[in-house]
Amino acid sequence: MLYRLTGAALAALMLAACATAARYTLQDRFRAIGIPGDTADCMVGELEDRLSSDDLQDLARYTLQLTRADSTFAAIRSLMQIDNPRAVKAVGASGVSCVTGFRF
Repeated sequence: MLYRLTGAALAALMLAACATAARYTLQDRFRAIGIPGDTADCMVGELEDRLSSDDLQDLARYTLQLTRADSTFAAIRSLMQIDNPRAVKAVGASGVSCVTGFRF
C-alpha cells in the first residue's frame, strides 16, 4: 500500500513540475515574440485555466520555433497557427481577454 501511495505522490509531483516548466517557458517565449510582460503573464495564467498540461506543453514546444513579431496582435496571431484546436481557441480567448480586459 505504501508503494502505491509513494508512486501516486511521485506521479503528481512530476505532473506539477511539467506544468511549471511549461508555464515558465510560455512566459519567457511570449515576451520573446513581442507580447508585453503583463499581457504575457495574464495570458499564461488564463491558458493554465483553459488547457490541460499536455496542451500547455504542446504550446510551449510550438513557441520555440516562433520569431519576434511586429506587434502584440501579430504575436498572438502567430501563436494561433499551432496545429492544436484547443490551444488555438484558448490563445485567442486569453489574448482578447488580457489585451482588452473582457473575459470570455
